[in-house]
Amino acid sequence: NPIPGREQKHNQLLMTRPAFGGNTIATIACPDHRPQMATVRAGVMQKAEPKPGAKAEVINFDAKLEKNSKYVEIQEVIKSVAETVDIMDAKILVSGGRGVGSAENFKLLEDLAEALGGEVSCSRAVTDNGWLPVDRQVGQTGKTVRPQVYFAIGISGAIQHVAGMEESDLIIAINKDEDAPIFDVADYGIVGDLNKIVPQLTAAIKAAEANK
Repeated sequence: NPIPGREQKHNQLLMTRPAFGGNTIATIACPDHRPQMATVRAGVMQKAEPKPGAKAEVINFDAKLEKNSKYVEIQEVIKSVAETVDIMDAKILVSGGRGVGSAENFKLLEDLAEALGGEVSCSRAVTDNGWLPVDRQVGQTGKTVRPQVYFAIGISGAIQHVAGMEESDLIIAINKDEDAPIFDVADYGIVGDLNKIVPQLTAAIKAAEANK
């Protein structure tokens, strides 16, 4: 998040990164060295609004490189077909953590996501256990997402995970631990057993859709 100039000690470029083994987020300034460079993860910034009437010139550059087949020989080119879904494009994410309990139990989250027209994502604990593939992971070591609605189900709310989803428009947390840090960033929180709450929520959404 931007820090007002009056709060900056050096009026410098401020860079945010994990520190102390990833247990906290530090804001770092380098006042005495130039040049400086910072990288920004995809999904962190909001998309810029298009400028009406703006035009760009496309220039094709010919590097005039000579073909070099001395070391590499291309025998075949196979176009890969992506069967995965990019969670960064989803408007609704139903995300699960270690508290879901098992890969089989993610069926509860899949049903909720289907009822909402969303996608399933997860925390690192889930991918570490092999319950979901890494391309579904949200957080510092996963993807940064900004959906309209983010369900955090069975997710404790470690800072590494929160860093990847805290800019969501609406965050709804479901956790049996009322002291879980995820409730600190949630707009709405439900304390209870996800195995009972999630199916009830799914059924209510389906019923509401059927009555439209």
